[in-house]
Amino acid sequence: MVRFIEWAAVLAVGAVLGGCVDPDTGVGQGSSTGWTGTASSGGGDGLEGSLDGVGVDETGVDPPAERSFFIAESMDFTNNGCIGTDVNDVTSTFRDALIDDGWVGTHAVEGQTAPSHFIDPMKKPFGLDAWAGDSTPLAVYAGHGWMDFIHWGTADDSPGVPRNKRCKVKFSDDVRLGAMAGGWAKAVVLMTSCTGRLACYESSLATSDTTQTFAFNNSPRIWGNAARWFYRKSKHMANRYAWLEAMDDRPGLGKNSPVVYTRAMNRPDALAIHRAARLADIELIPSANGTTWYAYTWVDHGLRGKCSPVPEECEGVDD
Repeated sequence: MVRFIEWAAVLAVGAVLGGCVDPDTGVGQGSSTGWTGTASSGGGDGLEGSLDGVGVDETGVDPPAERSFFIAESMDFTNNGCIGTDVNDVTSTFRDALIDDGWVGTHAVEGQTAPSHFIDPMKKPFGLDAWAGDSTPLAVYAGHGWMDFIHWGTADDSPGVPRNKRCKVKFSDDVRLGAMAGGWAKAVVLMTSCTGRLACYESSLATSDTTQTFAFNNSPRIWGNAARWFYRKSKHMANRYAWLEAMDDRPGLGKNSPVVYTRAMNRPDALAIHRAARLADIELIPSANGTTWYAYTWVDHGLRGKCSPVPEECEGVDD
C-alpha cells in the first residue's frame, strides 16, 4: 500500500509540473547549530518510506497537544510601520481544515503577531517563541521574506524591542525553532519569499532544529487555499510530494519553486522521515533533537521575484 501511495504521488507531481521539470532530491550533513559543518550531497532516493524506529521524543517535559499549531500571518503592509506590499490571506482555510480535524491552536494575524513570536528568548531577551512559534508541533508564518529573513506588516513597538527587530527576524541570529526555549516545533511552514533558498540553507534555516521545513526557493504567489490543499494531500502522500503539488502552481504567469527540508540524526533516518512523514499524522513525526543530517526535495522553476544576489555570508546545500 505504501508503494502505491508513493508512486501515485510521483505521477501526481509529474502531472502538476506539466512533465517539464522533475523534483530534485539531495542529502547532506552539516552542523546542528549553524553552518560550521561541510555539506555533502548523497544519492539514493527510494519511493517507499516508513517512520518505524526512526527516533523518539524524550524531552522529559509535558508536551503540548500532539495536534496543535501556532499560525501567524501578515497581510496589511500599508502605513503600519513596516515596508512591503499587501498580500492575500493564505492561512484561514488552512486553520479551518486543521480545526475540523481536531487540531487546537492560535491563529494570530496582522497586529496580533510580532517578530518576537519567532525569536528565541535565549538569543534575544525580548523573544517570545517559547509561548508562540516554538510552543507547538506546527509553526506557520505567512507574509514577506528574504534569504535568512521573514518580515511582518505591523511594527512591534513593545518596550525593549530594538528598531531593527520591530519588523523582521533573522534566522541565523534570532530563530532557534525546535531548540533552546520552547523547543516543540517539528514542522515549520514558511509562506514567504526566498526564505527557503537552497543557497542559504545551512546558514539560515539549518540553525533551527525542526524536523521538516516547507518553504520556497523563489518569490511565490500563493493561492488562498494552497496551504489547505497541502494539508489535505498529506493525508494520502508524503509531505515532500504534497507540498510540491499544492504549492507549485501560482496565480498568473509562471510557477513557484517549493522546497521541503527534513532533518534527522543520521542519513537513514533523514531519508526515512523525508520519504514518509505526513503533516496529517504529525504525532508520528519525531522531533529533530540535535540533528546534523538533512534531506531536501524541490522543483526548480527559476528565481521569479529575483531572490538574488545571494549574500556573501550564505552557506547552502551542496550541489
